[in-house]
Amino acid sequence: MEIPSDRTGVLILRVWVEDGRPDGFRARIVRSGGPHQAPPTAVSAVDDVLSAVQAWLDQLLEPDR
Repeated sequence: MEIPSDRTGVLILRVWVEDGRPDGFRARIVRSGGPHQAPPTAVSAVDDVLSAVQAWLDQLLEPDR
């Protein structure tokens, strides 16, 4: 099966916890889909990471792309 080049993507998720802070969760998201790469995003909540991954997948899997 050949994968069409305009329906591929890469998502890089870097996660770390900053010591000594109750809100120490941090994540940096780098994503691309097709020929375009979005600017990196920094978030500090798990729900924001999940939303970003869901949005990236939804965009990549859109049938009209």
